[in-house]
Amino acid sequence: MSKDLKYWIDEIIKPRPELGNFPVCPYAKGVIFEVIDTNGEDIVPPPWNFDLIVYVLPDELSILELTNLAKKYNNEYTSLVFLPDHKDRKTFIKNVQTSNGKYNLLLCQHRDDLNKARDKLKGTIYYSFWEEDYIKEIFET
Repeated sequence: MSKDLKYWIDEIIKPRPELGNFPVCPYAKGVIFEVIDTNGEDIVPPPWNFDLIVYVLPDELSILELTNLAKKYNNEYTSLVFLPDHKDRKTFIKNVQTSNGKYNLLLCQHRDDLNKARDKLKGTIYYSFWEEDYIKEIFET
């Protein structure tokens, strides 16, 4: 599994001509992450010295169930951001797939770090490639 997730991260850090030579996730390069298997009910983010926690959840979870878990933990841990990535929900930025397509994931990172990265990108053309509804979905977490 970690090999698959590493491959996905390698894919989302590649510069893409379709995105003005930005990668899908410009700040994922060099990210230090920990992968944690969970049923979703026992998430308690540990103190960490890495950039990202990738929670891997059961395959049986529906898109709605995973989305609701993300909302639950975003409300519970306000200094963190939990972004859902369901294996059956394909997401794209200008025809470039952003989702992993293999696992149900909750991506957890510090809200302040994410907001700083987003603010830097706002001064570029990066978000001009995003659909309005995708921007709204991602930024409302």
